[in-house]
Amino acid sequence: EPLRNKTVGLSYPTAPGRQYFLTATADSCGYFSMTSEITPGKVAFLNFGFQHLPFYMEQQAYQVKKANGHYYVVSEETASLQNQYVRYMRHIDSLDAAYNRLSCGYDTIADLDLKAGLSDRMKESFARRNDEVIRGIKQFAGTEIALNIVNELMYLCEVDYRFFSRAMEALGDSLPESDLKNKILKDFEAAQARQLTGKAPAFSLSDIRGKVYTLEDFRGKYLLLDFWASWCAPCRAKNKELNKCYQELKELGLNVVSVSLDDDRNKWLKAVREDQISWLQLADLDGFKNSKVREAYKVWQVPTVYLISPEGEVLITGPSLEEIRKTVK
Repeated sequence: EPLRNKTVGLSYPTAPGRQYFLTATADSCGYFSMTSEITPGKVAFLNFGFQHLPFYMEQQAYQVKKANGHYYVVSEETASLQNQYVRYMRHIDSLDAAYNRLSCGYDTIADLDLKAGLSDRMKESFARRNDEVIRGIKQFAGTEIALNIVNELMYLCEVDYRFFSRAMEALGDSLPESDLKNKILKDFEAAQARQLTGKAPAFSLSDIRGKVYTLEDFRGKYLLLDFWASWCAPCRAKNKELNKCYQELKELGLNVVSVSLDDDRNKWLKAVREDQISWLQLADLDGFKNSKVREAYKVWQVPTVYLISPEGEVLITGPSLEEIRKTVK
């Protein structure tokens, strides 16, 4: 296809902007060729137009091909790592397309019950996609392909520490030495520093009737502390999820406490009634942006859930029901 900008360049994942180590000029029809000495075993990006195509450099010939609306760099060696990488990318692209179709119109839904139901289905779809990403990282462990998969998902890793931790575990210990490895390790250390660890911060918050509770009131039992807000559809879905297992959690001896970060008391109470919440509800009506409790608990998004030990230690962020069972039992 004709290119608006005829410059084609190769860059490394850690290079700032479009800092190319090799360039070529496309002709009027968009054709170009590049030949160069390379360092085998490194990932590079082929940049042209708005395309930013990753490929694993080996001493092979490559072509740019288009499939299902996406461009890929394909090796002429059928069994090459690059072609395996392309198969992985095509699979993830198809899962992303399915997720995008599912989520189409989500922001325009006014009914929070409908929105929460769709949020559940989106969550399941996104979880399946992320499971496939982890399998891909394991498949290419020991190569820069695995490192690049993680780096290209840094926008997700920075807000989902559990996924980042899974990705780092999948990378294993045989990481090739490179600037890309150093960047990812540095990003992971920064993500670790943003996590709530150690002793849970003290708080003093009122329930629906105005009774004040502090963290000390829950000492001696495991505490599931859930931060949410009435305007958050995934939070409303989480309420329904908790409703299904609350009796079991209660029988396990857990204190279950939700902290609303609403800034409107009436909207908070309305959501509590609509979601038929029976566990203890507290609120910081300074709202998400101004909440000191949110800041102390390092809540960057809602819902955020912590499992806290009887001694007040933060044990797990975002625990699954199975993780809660294992920990408490």
